[in-house]
Amino acid sequence: YTNVFVDSLPDPDNIEVFRQYESFYRLLVRATDPDPARRFASAQEMAEQLTGVLREVVSLQTGRARPALSTLFGPELKVTDTELFPKLAGDVSRLGARVVQPRKGQQPQLPASANGTAALVKHVDAPTAALALPVPRVDPSDPNAGFLAGLMTTAPAELLGALAAAPAASVETRLRQIRAWLENGDAATALNALQTLETERPDDWRVVWYRGAAALVTGDEEGAALAFDAIYDAFPGEPAPKLALGLCAELLGQLDNAAEYYRLVWSTDPSYVSAAFGLARVQLAAGDRRSAVRTLESVPESSIHYTAARVAAVRARLRGRTGAASDVPFLEDLRAAAGQVEALDAYGLDPARREQLSAEVLGCALDWILSGGQVVAPAAQRVLLGSDLDERGLRFGLERSYRTLARLARGGEERIDLVERANRYRPRTWV
Repeated sequence: YTNVFVDSLPDPDNIEVFRQYESFYRLLVRATDPDPARRFASAQEMAEQLTGVLREVVSLQTGRARPALSTLFGPELKVTDTELFPKLAGDVSRLGARVVQPRKGQQPQLPASANGTAALVKHVDAPTAALALPVPRVDPSDPNAGFLAGLMTTAPAELLGALAAAPAASVETRLRQIRAWLENGDAATALNALQTLETERPDDWRVVWYRGAAALVTGDEEGAALAFDAIYDAFPGEPAPKLALGLCAELLGQLDNAAEYYRLVWSTDPSYVSAAFGLARVQLAAGDRRSAVRTLESVPESSIHYTAARVAAVRARLRGRTGAASDVPFLEDLRAAAGQVEALDAYGLDPARREQLSAEVLGCALDWILSGGQVVAPAAQRVLLGSDLDERGLRFGLERSYRTLARLARGGEERIDLVERANRYRPRTWV
């Protein structure tokens, strides 16, 4: 450090602590930048970022989150992608559904399999996710800070009208207009206004953040990643840029990078629930079901998204999976999934979702039984969601779930389809 690294830092590949804690490395890079104008503006600013990095490191080392209120970013606005899986197409059982009996004038049909070639998880909606990211807090020194704090409307069109009535244009009102245009689907106007503002204030980090958000909305994932990476360089102790970079990496297909950014955010601050769903989504895309289940089950009971996370955990265990007769972990996952479905009754899971989840679990169990699976357990334990864990019991359970769903259906066609599904699974009887 007195010769080779006298005016530079070692490469992270050669220093374990730099490689393990990227945020710490980025903090040192900014603190020692050769250009004084690019360093931290004050000791207080550096202390805030250093404290944020420390919270992240301690969270990773202890496994216990250390959240704190950010002075730069507000909370995430909403969690948009809690439905990780697409609507199930076809039958819940690959082996158990019988040939569809044709209606009058129709040809016989084979049952549609739920285990097709469709992607296991839904693709993230980039524009919606981008606009749900945390927003920079309003600068209290801005002339219109009080005016913006008093705005009651949230609808983009109404907000644009209210902003037009501002006493005078300021950076904060212009940024709010840019966001409103993006929300209103007017990306061209937003980009033009952003370009003008960027020319006037090239060093304003808020403008860079909005450039990243606008790039995501318009499909420029690489441009968005560059913008958010610059924010990460500037504020390595903030979770928001890491959350945004996780989204960019996921959209670019860089699953390892996406998982790492999402994990950093979720480990440090569990109020960013979108990080948990994002992490589970990329883990599932990478084929790591067990890690995805653990991530979803780590969403705390106090979260408004607890039920959605548990529903996703049930599907993460079983969706698109066929267990062989000798697959003991599959039976364990069946029991765990059934237990979660029953437990969700206490958290207000609506009847339709409850029965749909039950049908999916029972359908997977039926496939396992028909593949030769056998349950070696006392009679009291050979039960799944109130159905005997054998072919006859599971078929009765599926019939019951589909008839319940038919009663809950709103349309006639949907009701007929569900009754036909119930008939396809009903065991053959004399009556």
